[in-house]
Amino acid sequence: MHFTNLLGPQIILHALPPTTRRQQVSELSLGLFGITLTLAGTSTRTSSDYPLWGVLPLGPYKRKKSLLDVVVPNEIYTIEQKFGILDVQVPVRMVVVVLPTGGLFVYNPLSATGELLALVGTLTAKHGDVKHIVLGTLAIEHKAYAGVFAQKFKSAKVWVNPGQYSFPVSLPVNFLGFPQGRTKEIPRNIEDMGIEVASVFEKVELGPYRSRDGSYGETVFYHKKLKTLLVTDVSVRISDKVPRIFDDDPAPLLYHARNRVEDVVVDNEETRIRGWKRIVLFGLYFNPKDISILTGEEALKSRRSDINRDFYGIYPFTWPGNGSQNESFDALKGGLLVAPILQQLILNRHPEEVLAFADEVRKFNIERIVSAHFDNDVRGKDLGKQFRMSFGFLERGGVKGGMPKPLDGDMKLLKDGEVILVENGALDPNLV
Repeated sequence: MHFTNLLGPQIILHALPPTTRRQQVSELSLGLFGITLTLAGTSTRTSSDYPLWGVLPLGPYKRKKSLLDVVVPNEIYTIEQKFGILDVQVPVRMVVVVLPTGGLFVYNPLSATGELLALVGTLTAKHGDVKHIVLGTLAIEHKAYAGVFAQKFKSAKVWVNPGQYSFPVSLPVNFLGFPQGRTKEIPRNIEDMGIEVASVFEKVELGPYRSRDGSYGETVFYHKKLKTLLVTDVSVRISDKVPRIFDDDPAPLLYHARNRVEDVVVDNEETRIRGWKRIVLFGLYFNPKDISILTGEEALKSRRSDINRDFYGIYPFTWPGNGSQNESFDALKGGLLVAPILQQLILNRHPEEVLAFADEVRKFNIERIVSAHFDNDVRGKDLGKQFRMSFGFLERGGVKGGMPKPLDGDMKLLKDGEVILVENGALDPNLV
């Protein structure tokens, strides 16, 4: 490596204007670090390996197992992988819809491993080519993979959610890996996506909402004939059913099933469910109320390399007492849920617009929801009403009884974080 390669990141950072956002600087640093990781590990040993894993270095890192599910035979399929950090790994899901004119509509594509592309190949062999690729979000865990996936299908039209951002300056999407000449923003009128899409779907946009340190936006699609809503992050359902993707590697479940680092856990159904519940709580809250965080010295002193492959055996917390997490977990069950971080840091700053979005979605006769995370293929009569009720946290009366409602103790970190972000100017101090 030439010395100019080492000086490059410093030159770029010093060349940025003083007003450059911290998010842009941190993303640039992460991107440069990720490119280095990728160059160091571009070889693949199995079809599940993803050679560009360093671009977004989240677990399970290089090996990304893919799992195909049939939601509606010959109509809707999903392909699932995992992503996360410190073994807090949750499902991440793309949706493949068969168009009545032939061909496929792909919503939120995943990392294009050989295995995933082979699974898509089985669908194209049966139903025709990939015709439309849609990135319905601004979230990095989705957009980091979408451009690479889109490059694999040369004739597909590519649609990205409005409001995409990049570092260190705002660049056209083709600079982010999306194919030039066939990538466009999702238009306001779905008819502008073409008759083969408009005849199948209706859509509703949420945002985009910008803050100093990030952006959030999402476009949901409603399949009219199948009464199915496709969403990314805005709606999930939590259950104690362990996702099937963990059958390939249950290590994250076993890691989190222990109450303290020295515990010995047995791989059985009870252990996996306990581990899954804790992964859900960490994934949604970052710091659930029932854990105790160790000091750095304590965590390093007690580490065990046999329980964690990625973080030197560090288990930096304990679950005091009997390690119960059932109260917090059960509070999240019982229906559709808006993720707590969206509730507390983003959507509560735009209540009128968000409720108008929920009202529009409520008009659909929804009997199935396919989300990018947690439960797949959520079914029920009049899910539109339940979807609208999940936004009760924005109303004076709050979320109605029987609906999931995060416990105050579990929300403490997010509430404290909101105060800090407002104080340092990252969030608008005024709640509408």
